[in-house]
Amino acid sequence: MPRHQATPAASPASSASWHEREKSRGPGLKAQASAFARKGRKQERAADINSAAGWQKTQELFPPLDAQSQGELSRLSLALERVRPLKGAHRRSLPDDIVALSRALTCERSELKRSYWSKPAFVSAYLYYFLPWNLVRLARLFRGLPLQPPGKGHAPSLLLDAGSGPLTVPMALWLAHPEWRSLPLQVLALDSARQPLELGRALFEAWGEVLGEPVWPVHLERGPLESLAERAWPLLRQGACPWLITDANALNEARPLRRCHGAAAQDPDAGTEEADPGREDERLERLLAAWSPLLAPLGKEGKRDCELQEGQRPCLLFAEPGTRLGGTTLMRLRQLALDGGLSALAPCVDDSACPLARGAWCHFTFSPQGAPGWLAELSSQAGLAKRSLSLSALMLALPNHIASAAQDSKALSNEARILSSPFQVPNSRGLARYACAACGLALLEDAAALPSGALVCLGKKDTAGSGGSLRHDARSGARIFAPPALAPAGLKFKKKS
Repeated sequence: MPRHQATPAASPASSASWHEREKSRGPGLKAQASAFARKGRKQERAADINSAAGWQKTQELFPPLDAQSQGELSRLSLALERVRPLKGAHRRSLPDDIVALSRALTCERSELKRSYWSKPAFVSAYLYYFLPWNLVRLARLFRGLPLQPPGKGHAPSLLLDAGSGPLTVPMALWLAHPEWRSLPLQVLALDSARQPLELGRALFEAWGEVLGEPVWPVHLERGPLESLAERAWPLLRQGACPWLITDANALNEARPLRRCHGAAAQDPDAGTEEADPGREDERLERLLAAWSPLLAPLGKEGKRDCELQEGQRPCLLFAEPGTRLGGTTLMRLRQLALDGGLSALAPCVDDSACPLARGAWCHFTFSPQGAPGWLAELSSQAGLAKRSLSLSALMLALPNHIASAAQDSKALSNEARILSSPFQVPNSRGLARYACAACGLALLEDAAALPSGALVCLGKKDTAGSGGSLRHDARSGARIFAPPALAPAGLKFKKKS
């Protein structure tokens, strides 16, 4: 079932993984690191990111929620009151219950003798705090992913959500794409516990009633993550077509954490995480193997049980907390998937080796824009006010299925995905950001106004240089790019071998 996404309360902490080495570049940089990060956040909020400092943004990974989605998310509180009403004493203790659950999920998970769904105070804390924040994160991700609309074939499309818990993923998709609410989409929600599934379905239906909007049919199944294909088989035999297979905040379900000490013990959102890479790789390989039949479902005679139109083969989507453990887990999963014949559609710009394999981890940090006022107030009461959110994500599919938007992105090898928060580099134009590009790790100058996760154009492909030379960062080895409008002659991409 979904676990708490342990996001640091302030973006400098989450961005430290990217620029901690940069602090030693020159005198005074260590003391100015936090100030640079704060300055970068202000510039990010204030600038027009479509043409910021000469950079051309072609796509956002976490676009803002529009006014309709914000209003609908605000009215989630009415649905919560119908499904999980709180009496006076329980409402007054809710902030303390949130802190207790946050600590249990980040620092003391190994000491949880029973599922937190068996404790009423924790159930309320999850539904009123953790679920809405995860809706904000995932809804913004769904608005930026290159997903084709469901229901294009003659049979209904199927959203298969493993580790669904209280149906966070289906509700986030429903919130992000109201234009899909009337399409023939069915949901299969799988979890190891029945209670969160039933609560989630009741909340989903109540939310739809509050808004006067239709919700998709939801089928509930209990079982481990690996049983998803088996549990989906009856619906596939009836002609439903797998459209999207999701796993959000569930890969860390069985990992024990050591107790937190020092600063981590005082911050419930900053748990200390551990995992055995060898054992994790084996588990991830088993999961991919168990789900592989869903990517190309075949009948008894080798024929498809459903008609899949061009561009409609299923995609796999994984989302994890933007922590070191969450990011590195998805990086390992990506490599295992590529070795097994899958292709990375997003956020990766191509299928080459991950340039972050030298100690950093893939994650994105963005503002809490779109969160309703009641959620922000409750977070402040619990001492967990959010100045930023973080997330790690990975979207996969078979190589012969690349949705049109993703195909356009992968075809343009002169694009890069913004990864880090802004930081200062001596003798560089403005604040820089790291990015992932076809040439590997890139360092973009004067990029403070570009948001984390944005896809940007690096300039004309294969531009001829007259006496110019490629520039590389001495610390990270990253290829340095200036904004295309300011780029010196001679900057061009390395050709793929």
